[in-house]
Amino acid sequence: MRKSRIAYKLFLIHVVLFAAIFTMQIVFQSIYFEPYYVHTKKKDMEEFAHTIESKIKNHESKDAINKYITQMSENNNAIISVIDHQLQDHYGSSLNNINSQFVVKTKENREYKIVDNFLSIDFKEINEEDSISIDGLLLDDKESLVLPNKIKIGTRILEPTEVSLLFFEGSTISDQDMTNDELPKPITIEGKVVSKPTESKSFTAQKNVIIQEMIVMMNKKEGQMLPNEIYTVRDTQTDINNLVLTENVEGTDLVILAVTSLQSVNEVIGNLNQYYIILFVFTLIIVIFVAIIFSKTLSKPLVKMSTIADQIANQNFSEKYNVKSKDELGQMGEALNKMSINLEQKITELVHANEKLAQDYDLQMKLKEKEKEFVANVSHELKTPLTVINGYIKGIKNGVYEQNALKYYDVILDEVDRMTEMVQEMLDISRLESPTYQLTESTFDLWHTFLKVYDKYKAMADEKRLQVLFEIDEEAYVNGDIRRIEQVITNLFVNAVKYTPKNSQININIVYQKHIRKYMFKVENENTHIPFEEIEQVWDPFYRVEKSRSKEFGGTGLGLAIVKQILDLHHSNFGVYNTEKGVEFHFDLRAVDVDSIDA
Repeated sequence: MRKSRIAYKLFLIHVVLFAAIFTMQIVFQSIYFEPYYVHTKKKDMEEFAHTIESKIKNHESKDAINKYITQMSENNNAIISVIDHQLQDHYGSSLNNINSQFVVKTKENREYKIVDNFLSIDFKEINEEDSISIDGLLLDDKESLVLPNKIKIGTRILEPTEVSLLFFEGSTISDQDMTNDELPKPITIEGKVVSKPTESKSFTAQKNVIIQEMIVMMNKKEGQMLPNEIYTVRDTQTDINNLVLTENVEGTDLVILAVTSLQSVNEVIGNLNQYYIILFVFTLIIVIFVAIIFSKTLSKPLVKMSTIADQIANQNFSEKYNVKSKDELGQMGEALNKMSINLEQKITELVHANEKLAQDYDLQMKLKEKEKEFVANVSHELKTPLTVINGYIKGIKNGVYEQNALKYYDVILDEVDRMTEMVQEMLDISRLESPTYQLTESTFDLWHTFLKVYDKYKAMADEKRLQVLFEIDEEAYVNGDIRRIEQVITNLFVNAVKYTPKNSQININIVYQKHIRKYMFKVENENTHIPFEEIEQVWDPFYRVEKSRSKEFGGTGLGLAIVKQILDLHHSNFGVYNTEKGVEFHFDLRAVDVDSIDA
Protein backbone atom coordinates (compact mmCIF):
# COMPACT_ATOMS: atom_id res chain seq x y z
CA MET A 1 0.00 0.00 0.00
CA ARG A 2 2.86 2.36 0.91
CA LYS A 3 4.68 1.56 -2.30
CA SER A 4 1.66 2.50 -4.36
CA ARG A 5 1.29 5.79 -2.46
CA ILE A 6 4.91 6.82 -3.14
CA ALA A 7 4.73 5.78 -6.77
CA TYR A 8 1.43 7.61 -7.17
CA LYS A 9 2.84 10.80 -5.65
CA LEU A 10 5.92 10.73 -7.87
CA PHE A 11 3.76 10.03 -10.91
CA LEU A 12 1.36 12.82 -9.98
CA ILE A 13 4.19 15.31 -9.45
CA HIS A 14 5.58 14.69 -12.92
CA VAL A 15 2.22 14.88 -14.66
CA VAL A 16 1.05 17.97 -12.76
CA LEU A 17 4.39 19.71 -13.33
CA PHE A 18 4.21 19.03 -17.04
CA ALA A 19 0.58 20.15 -17.25
CA ALA A 20 1.34 23.32 -15.26
CA ILE A 21 4.32 24.27 -17.44
CA PHE A 22 2.40 23.56 -20.63
CA THR A 23 -0.66 25.47 -19.43
CA MET A 24 1.47 28.44 -18.35
CA GLN A 25 3.07 28.49 -21.77
CA ILE A 26 -0.32 28.54 -23.53
CA VAL A 27 -1.71 31.19 -21.17
CA PHE A 28 1.43 33.31 -21.51
CA GLN A 29 1.26 33.00 -25.27
CA SER A 30 -2.44 33.90 -25.36
CA ILE A 31 -1.94 36.96 -23.15
CA TYR A 32 1.43 38.33 -24.23
CA PHE A 33 2.04 37.15 -27.79
CA GLU A 34 -0.36 39.62 -29.39
CA PRO A 35 1.02 42.70 -27.49
CA TYR A 36 4.55 41.55 -28.36
CA TYR A 37 3.58 41.11 -32.01
CA VAL A 38 1.95 44.57 -32.12
CA HIS A 39 5.00 46.10 -30.41
CA THR A 40 7.30 44.50 -33.00
CA LYS A 41 5.06 45.69 -35.85
CA LYS A 42 5.18 49.24 -34.47
CA LYS A 43 8.98 49.17 -34.28
CA ASP A 44 9.19 47.91 -37.87
CA MET A 45 6.81 50.64 -39.06
CA GLU A 46 8.81 53.31 -37.24
CA GLU A 47 12.07 52.03 -38.75
CA PHE A 48 10.91 51.98 -42.37
CA ALA A 49 9.13 55.36 -41.91
CA HIS A 50 12.38 56.91 -40.66
CA THR A 51 14.25 55.30 -43.58
CA ILE A 52 11.75 56.70 -46.10
CA GLU A 53 12.03 60.15 -44.49
CA SER A 54 15.84 59.92 -44.64
CA LYS A 55 15.75 58.93 -48.33
CA ILE A 56 13.45 61.86 -49.13
CA LYS A 57 15.67 64.32 -47.24
CA ASN A 58 18.74 62.95 -49.04
CA HIS A 59 16.96 63.59 -52.38
CA GLU A 60 17.29 59.99 -53.56
CA SER A 61 15.62 59.16 -56.87
CA LYS A 62 11.91 58.45 -57.01
CA ASP A 63 12.58 54.97 -58.41
CA ALA A 64 14.88 54.12 -55.48
CA ILE A 65 12.35 55.35 -52.93
CA ASN A 66 9.45 53.55 -54.62
CA LYS A 67 11.54 50.35 -54.81
CA TYR A 68 12.23 50.52 -51.07
CA ILE A 69 8.54 51.25 -50.30
CA THR A 70 7.46 48.30 -52.48
CA GLN A 71 9.89 46.01 -50.63
CA MET A 72 8.66 47.20 -47.22
CA SER A 73 5.02 46.86 -48.32
CA GLU A 74 5.59 43.22 -49.30
CA ASN A 75 7.67 42.37 -46.22
CA ASN A 76 5.19 43.93 -43.78
CA ASN A 77 1.93 43.27 -45.65
CA ALA A 78 1.27 47.01 -45.61
CA ILE A 79 -0.05 49.83 -47.79
CA ILE A 80 2.51 52.67 -47.72
CA SER A 81 2.00 56.03 -49.39
CA VAL A 82 3.73 59.41 -49.20
CA ILE A 83 1.25 62.21 -49.96
CA ASP A 84 1.08 65.96 -49.46
CA HIS A 85 -1.56 67.84 -47.52
CA GLN A 86 -3.70 68.09 -50.70
CA LEU A 87 -3.72 64.26 -50.82
CA GLN A 88 -1.56 64.24 -53.95
CA ASP A 89 0.64 61.15 -53.99
CA HIS A 90 4.42 61.47 -54.36
CA TYR A 91 5.78 58.00 -53.52
CA GLY A 92 4.46 54.50 -52.89
CA SER A 93 0.82 53.41 -53.32
CA SER A 94 -1.21 55.99 -55.22
CA LEU A 95 -4.48 56.50 -57.02
CA ASN A 96 -2.98 55.07 -60.18
CA ASN A 97 -1.62 51.86 -58.61
CA ILE A 98 -3.61 48.96 -59.98
CA ASN A 99 -4.40 47.04 -56.85
CA SER A 100 -7.39 45.17 -58.25
CA GLN A 101 -9.40 45.31 -61.43
CA PHE A 102 -12.40 43.77 -63.18
CA VAL A 103 -13.06 43.40 -66.90
CA VAL A 104 -16.05 44.79 -68.85
CA LYS A 105 -16.87 43.50 -72.34
CA THR A 106 -18.83 45.84 -74.66
CA LYS A 107 -21.28 44.87 -77.39
CA GLU A 108 -18.45 45.40 -79.85
CA ASN A 109 -16.56 42.57 -78.03
CA ARG A 110 -13.92 45.01 -76.80
CA GLU A 111 -12.65 44.44 -73.27
CA TYR A 112 -11.75 47.21 -70.83
CA LYS A 113 -9.93 46.74 -67.53
CA ILE A 114 -11.54 48.85 -64.84
CA VAL A 115 -8.82 49.73 -62.28
CA ASP A 116 -9.41 50.04 -58.52
CA ASN A 117 -7.29 52.78 -56.96
CA PHE A 118 -8.37 51.68 -53.43
CA LEU A 119 -9.57 55.23 -52.80
CA SER A 120 -12.63 55.49 -55.01
CA ILE A 121 -15.51 53.12 -55.72
CA ASP A 122 -16.37 50.12 -53.56
CA PHE A 123 -16.19 47.23 -56.06
CA LYS A 124 -17.75 44.67 -53.72
CA GLU A 125 -21.20 45.64 -55.02
CA ILE A 126 -20.23 44.60 -58.56
CA ASN A 127 -20.75 40.97 -59.63
CA GLU A 128 -19.97 39.02 -62.76
CA GLU A 129 -22.60 39.13 -65.58
CA ASP A 130 -23.88 42.51 -64.26
CA SER A 131 -24.89 44.93 -67.01
CA ILE A 132 -22.87 48.05 -66.38
CA SER A 133 -22.29 51.57 -67.65
CA ILE A 134 -19.08 53.42 -66.76
CA ASP A 135 -17.99 57.05 -67.09
CA GLY A 136 -14.28 57.61 -66.48
CA LEU A 137 -10.83 58.32 -67.84
CA LEU A 138 -9.05 56.19 -70.43
CA LEU A 139 -5.57 55.80 -69.00
CA ASP A 140 -3.98 53.70 -71.72
CA ASP A 141 -5.57 53.31 -75.12
CA LYS A 142 -3.48 50.25 -75.95
CA GLU A 143 -4.20 48.35 -72.71
CA SER A 144 -7.73 49.77 -72.39
CA LEU A 145 -7.30 50.77 -68.73
CA VAL A 146 -10.20 52.85 -67.40
CA LEU A 147 -10.24 54.82 -64.12
CA PRO A 148 -13.95 54.97 -63.19
CA ASN A 149 -15.62 58.21 -62.16
CA LYS A 150 -19.21 56.92 -62.14
CA ILE A 151 -20.56 53.38 -62.43
CA LYS A 152 -24.23 52.59 -63.11
CA ILE A 153 -25.59 49.10 -62.44
CA GLY A 154 -29.30 48.98 -63.14
CA THR A 155 -30.78 51.74 -60.98
CA ARG A 156 -27.74 51.88 -58.68
CA ILE A 157 -25.06 54.50 -59.24
CA LEU A 158 -21.63 54.09 -57.69
CA GLU A 159 -19.44 57.18 -57.40
CA PRO A 160 -15.98 57.83 -55.98
CA THR A 161 -15.54 58.69 -52.31
CA GLU A 162 -15.11 62.24 -51.15
CA VAL A 163 -11.37 61.78 -51.09
CA SER A 164 -11.17 60.42 -54.62
CA LEU A 165 -13.02 63.44 -56.02
CA LEU A 166 -10.00 65.54 -55.08
CA PHE A 167 -7.90 63.34 -57.35
CA PHE A 168 -10.35 63.66 -60.26
CA GLU A 169 -10.54 67.46 -59.81
CA GLY A 170 -6.74 67.76 -59.76
CA SER A 171 -4.08 66.17 -61.87
CA THR A 172 -3.58 62.68 -60.55
CA ILE A 173 -1.86 61.05 -63.47
CA SER A 174 1.92 61.10 -63.36
CA ASP A 175 4.19 61.14 -66.37
CA GLN A 176 4.76 57.42 -65.99
CA ASP A 177 1.05 56.74 -66.36
CA MET A 178 0.70 58.61 -69.66
CA THR A 179 1.02 56.87 -73.02
CA ASN A 180 2.30 58.57 -76.13
CA ASP A 181 2.55 61.86 -74.23
CA GLU A 182 -1.26 62.16 -74.18
CA LEU A 183 -3.39 63.06 -71.18
CA PRO A 184 -6.20 60.67 -70.07
CA LYS A 185 -9.34 61.07 -72.14
CA PRO A 186 -12.92 60.88 -70.90
CA ILE A 187 -14.72 57.72 -71.97
CA THR A 188 -18.12 56.08 -71.56
CA ILE A 189 -18.46 52.33 -71.97
CA GLU A 190 -21.40 49.95 -71.65
CA GLY A 191 -21.34 46.19 -71.41
CA LYS A 192 -21.20 43.22 -69.02
CA VAL A 193 -18.78 42.28 -66.25
CA VAL A 194 -16.90 39.21 -67.50
CA SER A 195 -14.41 38.76 -64.61
CA LYS A 196 -13.83 40.09 -61.11
CA PRO A 197 -10.75 39.59 -58.90
CA THR A 198 -10.96 38.06 -55.45
CA GLU A 199 -9.66 40.44 -52.82
CA SER A 200 -8.49 39.30 -49.36
CA LYS A 201 -10.44 40.40 -46.33
CA SER A 202 -7.38 41.92 -44.68
CA PHE A 203 -6.48 43.96 -47.79
CA THR A 204 -10.06 45.25 -47.93
CA ALA A 205 -9.72 46.33 -44.32
CA GLN A 206 -6.45 48.13 -45.07
CA LYS A 207 -8.02 49.99 -47.97
CA ASN A 208 -11.03 51.00 -45.86
CA VAL A 209 -8.77 52.27 -43.09
CA ILE A 210 -6.54 54.30 -45.40
CA ILE A 211 -9.65 55.89 -46.91
CA GLN A 212 -10.77 56.88 -43.39
CA GLU A 213 -7.36 58.39 -42.64
CA MET A 214 -7.36 60.39 -45.88
CA ILE A 215 -10.83 61.71 -45.08
CA VAL A 216 -9.41 62.85 -41.72
CA MET A 217 -6.56 64.61 -43.55
CA MET A 218 -9.01 66.22 -45.97
CA ASN A 219 -11.21 67.56 -43.17
CA LYS A 220 -8.40 68.95 -40.99
CA LYS A 221 -8.00 72.70 -40.70
CA GLU A 222 -5.66 74.47 -43.09
CA GLY A 223 -2.11 74.54 -41.78
CA GLN A 224 -2.85 71.90 -39.16
CA MET A 225 -0.34 69.01 -39.17
CA LEU A 226 -1.11 65.41 -38.36
CA PRO A 227 0.63 64.12 -35.22
CA ASN A 228 3.50 61.64 -35.62
CA GLU A 229 2.00 58.51 -34.09
CA ILE A 230 1.13 54.84 -34.48
CA TYR A 231 -2.32 53.73 -33.39
CA THR A 232 -4.83 50.92 -33.88
CA VAL A 233 -7.97 51.34 -36.00
CA ARG A 234 -10.69 48.67 -36.37
CA ASP A 235 -12.37 48.46 -39.77
CA THR A 236 -16.12 48.21 -39.13
CA GLN A 237 -16.77 46.48 -42.45
CA THR A 238 -14.40 43.55 -41.94
CA ASP A 239 -14.05 43.80 -38.13
CA ILE A 240 -10.24 43.62 -38.48
CA ASN A 241 -7.75 45.68 -36.46
CA ASN A 242 -5.10 47.61 -38.37
CA LEU A 243 -2.00 49.56 -37.31
CA VAL A 244 -1.91 53.07 -38.78
CA LEU A 245 1.27 55.19 -38.96
CA THR A 246 1.31 58.89 -39.75
CA GLU A 247 4.64 60.74 -39.83
CA ASN A 248 5.38 64.19 -41.21
CA VAL A 249 8.55 64.49 -43.31
CA GLU A 250 10.48 67.28 -41.62
CA GLY A 251 11.04 70.33 -43.79
CA THR A 252 8.36 69.35 -46.34
CA ASP A 253 4.57 69.20 -46.61
CA LEU A 254 4.73 65.43 -47.14
CA VAL A 255 3.12 62.87 -44.85
CA ILE A 256 4.06 59.18 -44.68
CA LEU A 257 0.85 57.16 -44.33
CA ALA A 258 1.10 53.39 -43.71
CA VAL A 259 -1.52 50.77 -42.83
CA THR A 260 -0.84 47.13 -41.95
CA SER A 261 -3.34 44.46 -40.95
CA LEU A 262 -3.25 42.65 -37.59
CA GLN A 263 -5.46 39.82 -38.81
CA SER A 264 -2.50 37.43 -39.13
CA VAL A 265 -1.63 37.49 -35.42
CA ASN A 266 -5.09 36.26 -34.45
CA GLU A 267 -4.87 33.50 -37.07
CA VAL A 268 -1.42 32.50 -35.81
CA ILE A 269 -2.58 32.36 -32.17
CA GLY A 270 -5.62 30.30 -33.16
CA ASN A 271 -3.52 27.85 -35.17
CA LEU A 272 -0.91 27.62 -32.39
CA ASN A 273 -3.58 26.87 -29.81
CA GLN A 274 -4.92 24.04 -31.96
CA TYR A 275 -1.38 22.77 -32.50
CA TYR A 276 -0.61 22.92 -28.76
CA ILE A 277 -3.74 20.94 -27.92
CA ILE A 278 -2.57 18.12 -30.20
CA LEU A 279 1.00 18.44 -28.89
CA PHE A 280 -0.27 18.46 -25.30
CA VAL A 281 -2.14 15.19 -25.73
CA PHE A 282 0.77 13.50 -27.50
CA THR A 283 3.37 14.76 -25.01
CA LEU A 284 1.13 13.92 -22.04
CA ILE A 285 1.04 10.27 -23.14
CA ILE A 286 4.85 10.19 -23.27
CA VAL A 287 5.15 11.97 -19.91
CA ILE A 288 2.72 9.54 -18.28
CA PHE A 289 4.68 6.57 -19.63
CA VAL A 290 8.03 8.01 -18.47
CA ALA A 291 6.57 9.07 -15.10
CA ILE A 292 5.26 5.55 -14.43
CA ILE A 293 8.67 3.99 -15.10
CA PHE A 294 10.56 6.69 -13.18
CA SER A 295 8.23 6.64 -10.16
CA LYS A 296 8.40 2.86 -9.86
CA THR A 297 12.20 2.82 -10.28
CA LEU A 298 12.66 5.51 -7.62
CA SER A 299 9.99 4.33 -5.21
CA LYS A 300 11.13 0.70 -4.97
CA PRO A 301 14.44 1.35 -3.11
CA LEU A 302 12.76 4.07 -1.02
CA VAL A 303 10.06 1.63 0.09
CA LYS A 304 12.74 -0.93 0.96
CA MET A 305 14.70 1.60 3.01
CA SER A 306 11.50 2.73 4.69
CA THR A 307 10.80 -0.85 5.75
CA ILE A 308 14.33 -1.23 7.17
CA ALA A 309 13.99 2.11 8.97
CA ASP A 310 10.75 0.89 10.59
CA GLN A 311 12.53 -2.24 11.77
CA ILE A 312 15.38 -0.14 13.20
CA ALA A 313 12.81 1.96 15.02
CA ASN A 314 11.54 -1.28 16.59
CA GLN A 315 15.11 -2.24 17.57
CA ASN A 316 15.34 -4.93 14.90
CA PHE A 317 18.77 -4.59 13.27
CA SER A 318 18.91 -7.90 11.39
CA GLU A 319 17.89 -6.77 7.91
CA LYS A 320 20.25 -4.70 5.76
CA TYR A 321 19.77 -2.81 2.52
CA ASN A 322 21.28 -4.42 -0.59
CA VAL A 323 23.29 -1.64 -2.23
CA LYS A 324 23.21 -1.95 -6.04
CA SER A 325 24.32 1.52 -7.15
CA LYS A 326 26.71 4.28 -6.18
CA ASP A 327 24.27 7.16 -6.68
CA GLU A 328 22.46 9.08 -3.92
CA LEU A 329 20.08 6.17 -3.29
CA GLY A 330 23.03 3.79 -2.93
CA GLN A 331 24.78 6.20 -0.56
CA MET A 332 21.59 6.50 1.45
CA GLY A 333 21.37 2.72 1.68
CA GLU A 334 24.99 2.48 2.89
CA ALA A 335 24.34 5.20 5.46
CA LEU A 336 21.25 3.30 6.64
CA ASN A 337 23.29 0.13 7.08
CA LYS A 338 25.99 1.98 9.02
CA MET A 339 23.38 3.63 11.16
CA SER A 340 21.84 0.23 11.91
CA ILE A 341 25.23 -1.20 12.99
CA ASN A 342 26.09 1.81 15.14
CA LEU A 343 22.68 1.86 16.78
CA GLU A 344 22.92 -1.82 17.56
CA GLN A 345 26.33 -1.33 19.21
CA LYS A 346 25.39 1.76 21.17
CA ILE A 347 21.78 1.04 22.09
CA THR A 348 22.52 0.88 25.80
CA GLU A 349 24.30 4.25 25.83
CA LEU A 350 21.59 5.86 23.70
CA VAL A 351 18.83 4.68 26.03
CA HIS A 352 20.71 6.15 28.96
CA ALA A 353 21.28 9.43 27.06
CA ASN A 354 17.60 9.63 26.11
CA GLU A 355 16.66 9.28 29.78
CA LYS A 356 18.86 12.26 30.60
CA LEU A 357 17.53 14.29 27.66
CA ALA A 358 13.97 13.53 28.77
CA GLN A 359 14.41 15.49 32.00
CA ASP A 360 12.20 18.53 32.33
CA TYR A 361 14.39 21.63 32.49
CA ASP A 362 12.76 24.50 34.43
CA LEU A 363 13.49 28.22 34.15
CA GLN A 364 16.37 28.07 36.65
CA MET A 365 18.16 25.44 34.57
CA LYS A 366 17.79 27.59 31.45
CA LEU A 367 19.31 30.55 33.29
CA LYS A 368 22.23 28.42 34.47
CA GLU A 369 22.73 27.18 30.92
CA LYS A 370 22.82 30.76 29.72
CA GLU A 371 25.37 31.62 32.40
CA LYS A 372 27.50 28.70 31.27
CA GLU A 373 27.28 29.92 27.69
CA PHE A 374 28.28 33.40 28.82
CA VAL A 375 31.29 32.07 30.72
CA ALA A 376 32.27 29.91 27.75
CA ASN A 377 32.14 32.95 25.45
CA VAL A 378 34.19 34.99 27.91
CA SER A 379 36.75 32.20 28.12
CA HIS A 380 36.91 32.01 24.36
CA GLU A 381 37.35 35.78 24.00
CA LEU A 382 40.05 35.93 26.71
CA LYS A 383 41.88 32.85 25.50
CA THR A 384 43.19 34.43 22.29
CA PRO A 385 44.76 37.59 23.82
CA LEU A 386 46.20 35.57 26.72
CA THR A 387 47.75 33.11 24.27
CA VAL A 388 49.21 35.97 22.24
CA ILE A 389 50.61 37.70 25.34
CA ASN A 390 52.04 34.44 26.66
CA GLY A 391 53.71 33.69 23.34
CA TYR A 392 55.30 37.12 22.96
CA ILE A 393 56.50 37.24 26.58
CA LYS A 394 58.14 33.82 26.21
CA GLY A 395 59.70 34.94 22.96
CA ILE A 396 61.11 38.07 24.56
CA LYS A 397 62.28 36.08 27.59
CA ASN A 398 64.05 33.54 25.41
CA GLY A 399 65.65 36.26 23.28
CA VAL A 400 63.65 35.51 20.12
CA TYR A 401 62.53 39.16 19.71
CA GLU A 402 65.69 40.98 20.84
CA GLN A 403 66.04 43.26 17.80
CA ASN A 404 62.51 44.67 17.53
CA ALA A 405 61.22 44.09 21.05
CA LEU A 406 59.33 47.42 21.22
CA LYS A 407 57.04 46.36 18.38
CA TYR A 408 56.01 43.26 20.31
CA TYR A 409 55.49 45.27 23.47
CA ASP A 410 52.90 47.26 21.51
CA VAL A 411 51.16 44.02 20.50
CA ILE A 412 51.07 42.91 24.14
CA LEU A 413 49.68 46.28 25.22
CA ASP A 414 46.99 46.09 22.51
CA GLU A 415 45.90 42.68 23.74
CA VAL A 416 45.92 43.91 27.36
CA ASP A 417 43.77 46.90 26.33
CA ARG A 418 41.38 44.53 24.54
CA MET A 419 41.04 42.37 27.66
CA THR A 420 40.61 45.47 29.81
CA GLU A 421 37.86 46.73 27.52
CA MET A 422 36.13 43.36 27.64
CA VAL A 423 36.33 43.19 31.44
CA GLN A 424 34.99 46.74 31.72
CA GLU A 425 32.07 45.93 29.42
CA MET A 426 31.30 42.72 31.32
CA LEU A 427 31.32 44.70 34.58
CA ASP A 428 29.12 47.27 32.87
CA ILE A 429 26.59 44.57 31.90
CA SER A 430 26.73 43.20 35.43
CA ARG A 431 26.00 46.64 36.92
CA LEU A 432 23.16 47.27 34.47
CA GLU A 433 21.57 43.90 35.25
CA SER A 434 21.71 44.59 38.98
CA PRO A 435 18.26 45.27 40.46
CA THR A 436 19.78 48.07 42.61
CA TYR A 437 21.18 50.05 39.67
CA GLN A 438 19.56 53.45 39.19
CA LEU A 439 19.69 55.75 36.16
CA THR A 440 20.76 59.37 36.60
CA GLU A 441 18.03 61.03 34.59
CA SER A 442 18.08 64.59 33.25
CA THR A 443 16.84 66.61 30.28
CA PHE A 444 19.20 66.94 27.33
CA ASP A 445 19.28 67.57 23.57
CA LEU A 446 19.48 64.30 21.61
CA TRP A 447 20.95 66.06 18.56
CA HIS A 448 23.70 67.66 20.66
CA THR A 449 24.53 64.26 22.16
CA PHE A 450 24.83 62.69 18.72
CA LEU A 451 27.05 65.53 17.42
CA LYS A 452 29.33 65.01 20.41
CA VAL A 453 29.70 61.32 19.49
CA TYR A 454 30.06 62.14 15.78
CA ASP A 455 32.95 64.55 16.47
CA LYS A 456 34.80 61.78 18.33
CA TYR A 457 34.44 59.15 15.62
CA LYS A 458 34.29 61.26 12.47
CA ALA A 459 37.91 60.37 11.67
CA MET A 460 37.00 56.68 11.89
CA ALA A 461 34.26 57.19 9.29
CA ASP A 462 36.48 59.36 7.09
CA GLU A 463 39.15 56.64 7.09
CA LYS A 464 36.68 54.33 5.32
CA ARG A 465 35.45 57.22 3.10
CA LEU A 466 31.94 56.89 4.49
CA GLN A 467 29.34 59.58 3.85
CA VAL A 468 27.41 60.33 7.06
CA LEU A 469 24.15 62.14 6.23
CA PHE A 470 22.06 63.93 8.85
CA GLU A 471 19.98 67.06 8.87
CA ILE A 472 19.24 68.98 12.08
CA ASP A 473 15.82 70.59 11.73
CA GLU A 474 15.34 71.51 15.40
CA GLU A 475 16.40 70.65 18.93
CA ALA A 476 15.18 67.31 20.29
CA TYR A 477 14.96 67.47 24.09
CA VAL A 478 14.43 64.15 25.84
CA ASN A 479 14.55 62.74 29.35
CA GLY A 480 17.06 60.04 30.33
CA ASP A 481 20.53 59.24 31.56
CA ILE A 482 22.67 61.35 29.21
CA ARG A 483 25.85 59.39 29.94
CA ARG A 484 24.19 56.07 29.17
CA ILE A 485 22.36 57.38 26.08
CA GLU A 486 25.67 58.75 24.81
CA GLN A 487 27.04 55.23 25.32
CA VAL A 488 24.10 53.80 23.31
CA ILE A 489 24.63 56.26 20.42
CA THR A 490 28.38 55.59 20.48
CA ASN A 491 27.91 51.81 20.26
CA LEU A 492 25.33 52.09 17.46
CA PHE A 493 27.35 54.62 15.43
CA VAL A 494 30.67 52.79 15.83
CA ASN A 495 28.91 49.52 14.98
CA ALA A 496 27.53 51.14 11.80
CA VAL A 497 30.95 52.48 10.81
CA LYS A 498 32.61 49.09 11.36
CA TYR A 499 30.13 47.08 9.31
CA THR A 500 29.50 49.58 6.48
CA PRO A 501 31.59 48.85 3.37
CA LYS A 502 34.00 51.53 2.20
CA ASN A 503 32.62 54.41 0.09
CA SER A 504 29.09 53.74 1.37
CA GLN A 505 26.63 55.85 3.34
CA ILE A 506 25.31 56.11 6.90
CA ASN A 507 22.00 57.92 7.50
CA ILE A 508 21.21 59.50 10.87
CA ASN A 509 17.68 60.73 11.57
CA ILE A 510 15.75 61.92 14.63
CA VAL A 511 11.97 61.95 14.18
CA TYR A 512 9.38 63.35 16.55
CA GLN A 513 6.44 60.98 17.06
CA LYS A 514 3.66 63.30 18.03
CA HIS A 515 1.05 60.64 18.88
CA ILE A 516 3.23 59.15 21.66
CA ARG A 517 5.30 62.29 22.47
CA LYS A 518 8.63 60.58 21.86
CA TYR A 519 11.71 61.16 19.72
CA MET A 520 12.87 58.26 17.54
CA PHE A 521 16.65 58.02 16.88
CA LYS A 522 17.57 56.05 13.71
CA VAL A 523 20.95 54.83 12.39
CA GLU A 524 20.95 53.22 8.94
CA ASN A 525 24.12 51.83 7.39
CA GLU A 526 23.84 50.96 3.69
CA ASN A 527 25.10 48.08 1.54
CA THR A 528 24.98 45.43 4.27
CA HIS A 529 22.29 43.15 5.72
CA ILE A 530 21.81 40.83 8.67
CA PRO A 531 20.49 37.32 7.91
CA PHE A 532 16.78 37.29 8.74
CA GLU A 533 17.04 34.27 11.01
CA GLU A 534 19.80 35.97 13.06
CA ILE A 535 18.38 39.47 13.33
CA GLU A 536 17.05 39.01 16.89
CA GLN A 537 20.37 37.52 18.07
CA VAL A 538 22.30 40.78 17.61
CA TRP A 539 21.40 41.79 21.17
CA ASP A 540 22.94 38.63 22.65
CA PRO A 541 26.35 38.92 24.34
CA PHE A 542 29.28 38.01 22.07
CA TYR A 543 27.07 37.75 18.99
CA ARG A 544 28.68 38.99 15.80
CA VAL A 545 27.32 39.08 12.25
CA GLU A 546 30.94 38.60 11.09
CA LYS A 547 31.53 35.06 12.34
CA SER A 548 35.29 34.99 11.79
CA ARG A 549 35.83 37.50 14.65
CA SER A 550 38.32 39.31 12.47
CA LYS A 551 40.23 42.21 14.02
CA GLU A 552 39.14 44.27 11.05
CA PHE A 553 35.75 44.69 12.74
CA GLY A 554 37.16 44.79 16.28
CA GLY A 555 35.00 44.98 19.37
CA THR A 556 34.13 42.40 21.98
CA GLY A 557 30.64 41.46 20.91
CA LEU A 558 29.17 43.08 24.05
CA GLY A 559 28.31 46.53 22.66
CA LEU A 560 24.75 45.77 21.53
CA ALA A 561 24.08 43.72 24.67
CA ILE A 562 24.94 46.85 26.70
CA VAL A 563 22.71 48.93 24.42
CA LYS A 564 19.81 46.56 25.12
CA GLN A 565 20.31 46.76 28.90
CA ILE A 566 20.43 50.58 28.87
CA LEU A 567 17.36 50.95 26.63
CA ASP A 568 15.42 48.41 28.71
CA LEU A 569 16.14 50.55 31.80
CA HIS A 570 14.81 53.59 29.90
CA HIS A 571 11.64 51.64 28.91
CA SER A 572 12.52 52.50 25.32
CA ASN A 573 11.06 50.89 22.23
CA PHE A 574 14.02 49.76 20.17
CA GLY A 575 14.83 47.30 17.41
CA VAL A 576 16.69 46.45 14.25
CA TYR A 577 15.54 45.45 10.80
CA ASN A 578 16.81 45.15 7.24
CA THR A 579 15.82 47.97 4.88
CA GLU A 580 16.04 48.14 1.10
CA LYS A 581 19.38 49.94 1.46
CA GLY A 582 20.91 48.18 4.46
CA VAL A 583 20.32 47.79 8.22
CA GLU A 584 18.55 50.23 10.54
CA PHE A 585 18.83 50.38 14.35
CA HIS A 586 16.41 52.62 16.23
CA PHE A 587 15.23 53.55 19.72
CA ASP A 588 12.94 56.17 21.22
CA LEU A 589 13.02 58.39 24.32
CA ARG A 590 10.34 60.45 26.04
CA ALA A 591 10.20 63.99 24.66
CA VAL A 592 10.39 67.04 26.95
CA ASP A 593 8.51 70.26 26.19
CA VAL A 594 11.01 73.03 25.33
CA ASP A 595 8.79 75.69 26.96
CA SER A 596 8.98 73.90 30.29
CA ILE A 597 12.78 73.94 30.07
CA ASP A 598 12.88 77.68 29.39
CA ALA A 599 10.58 78.27 32.35
